[in-house]
Amino acid sequence: MNKQNRLLFLPFLFMLVGFLVVYPALNLPSISELFRPVTKANTEKSPTKIWVNQRSGLYYCPDSKLYGKVTPGVYMLESNAVENGYRPAGDEKCR
Repeated sequence: MNKQNRLLFLPFLFMLVGFLVVYPALNLPSISELFRPVTKANTEKSPTKIWVNQRSGLYYCPDSKLYGKVTPGVYMLESNAVENGYRPAGDEKCR
């Protein structure tokens, strides 16, 4: 290996070793988890239209007394609210 090739190879080698040392500490999913097939349970969407209080981060079901009344708020599907980090006001999903 001549000097020019060695100069190109050494930084690559250091990067590779550094990646192998740091990757496990990052808690990233393994390659097999990235390519796992999506199950139907993960893709089901709740058709329930709920009221989200944007300030508190809570959402209210249609049978709640505060449904549509707490401001600021918007209507959205329960599945979208959960995906966006909102949580149910009564700690239970809507029926």
